[in-house]
Amino acid sequence: MKRSVTIFIITGAVLFITQHFITAFKPGNALRSMNTCNCNANSPLYNIVIQFNNQVPGDLPAFNNQSQANCFAWQEFISLNWPVNPSGYFGAPGDTTPVSWEKYMPIEVLFPPDGARPSSWGTLVSPKYAARFKTQKLLMNPTKTKLLTFTTKFALDTTFGMDPDQAAPFGKPNWLGAQNNTNVWYEIKLNKDYYDFVIRNGYYNAVTQHDSAKNGVPLNFPQGVYNGPVGAIEVKAAWMEVDSIQSPKWQRYKLSQATVFDSATGKLRETTVALVGLHILHKTQNQPTWVWATFEQVDNVPDANSKTTPPYGYNFYSANCTPRQVNLNGGGTATVSCTTNISPPYYLSQAAPVPIQVARLNPIDPTDAVPINDSMQSNIRKFYPKSVFQYYELVDVIWSQTLQPDKTTPIQAPFPLNTSAMLSGAHIVANTTLESYVQTTNTCFSCHKYSTIASYPADSVNNNIFGDFSFAISAAQYPSLKAKKKR
Repeated sequence: MKRSVTIFIITGAVLFITQHFITAFKPGNALRSMNTCNCNANSPLYNIVIQFNNQVPGDLPAFNNQSQANCFAWQEFISLNWPVNPSGYFGAPGDTTPVSWEKYMPIEVLFPPDGARPSSWGTLVSPKYAARFKTQKLLMNPTKTKLLTFTTKFALDTTFGMDPDQAAPFGKPNWLGAQNNTNVWYEIKLNKDYYDFVIRNGYYNAVTQHDSAKNGVPLNFPQGVYNGPVGAIEVKAAWMEVDSIQSPKWQRYKLSQATVFDSATGKLRETTVALVGLHILHKTQNQPTWVWATFEQVDNVPDANSKTTPPYGYNFYSANCTPRQVNLNGGGTATVSCTTNISPPYYLSQAAPVPIQVARLNPIDPTDAVPINDSMQSNIRKFYPKSVFQYYELVDVIWSQTLQPDKTTPIQAPFPLNTSAMLSGAHIVANTTLESYVQTTNTCFSCHKYSTIASYPADSVNNNIFGDFSFAISAAQYPSLKAKKKR
């Protein structure tokens, strides 16, 4: 009898643990990690076991609450920022070698001019920029060189065919200046599942996108599956330039060697950059409306609850700010005020960057995000005491509490999103490096539900076909008359 009771108790305990403790991977099918931890040490129920390895999760068995969504985001962050060498140290200070997501394909490489077929997976520099390297006699490896050309979240410079003013506020300068008098650089990267989907369907060509719409085929990106395919991922990163590499300040940052394209001079130059912001957009089976996670470096800006200043000051805020008068190329001046979260009064083609005052308007959720951040930062310190990633924090995650499935036929944007089902810790989710000047207006899905396929003048009636929440797909171009003649 006692043995039966013991077996019953053990069985019940196993069932309880199985029900409430989940992992982002089904045991046995993923690369095993030596280090694992509970994501939320303060909440044993509905917890997620985090594995420190390079295996990006495809999904969770289910999304039941904000805590699980936040933990899923942390698992993504760890896996995506794992060294390309799987046995490498997670977040070694001063290490400028790439992490996993940095090997994803840049948007301008996936969508070449004239709707041409893109380069093979692993290419990081487009042929047009490769020609600039050659002109300037700079060394370049198309599968290793990190090239940064954006000075706004979505921008590609007009020399290569895309609009530099897509990031809010529309029609105004929207670059971000750091306290070290440099501007922030941005990049958009797309994972292998995204790339394969575009290649397989020919969606790198705007005409093909329109042909699919006319044939009744909706543009639905692949979904990640628990213990299965990763699904489509879009990463948007913000980098600030490193001014003095010897400063201990940079022991708190993920660093990379980069070549940047200075639109003011029209030339490329080499520099070291530090990661300050990261968006992770991930389409999964349980979240076909995507999981929207965003992270920042902890020293970026203050918020209303900040009581202490970081040891090396804030990246985008100074308590001793004074207005600056800037001399513009061609004559005239512009005054940069100390009012927070106001876009700059001039373009970078008119003058060099100066610091812009930014503060967080929407505090990080104290109920879920703050304790989970504390727990994960503590776990990183435990396993990797010197890791730079202990100095990063989850800002928030947006997810849907009800399944909003893909459409089976093409629809006009905007997607009829049930916004009341879209949950997050804060009412408005904003990354201070990526939504610096629009922290009071919209949240991610408010804009992305308006995403469309690429425009094509010969079929303008379908220009507004929904693009499955990804603005990147609209970067596809169509063959010019010159390109058609060459073919």
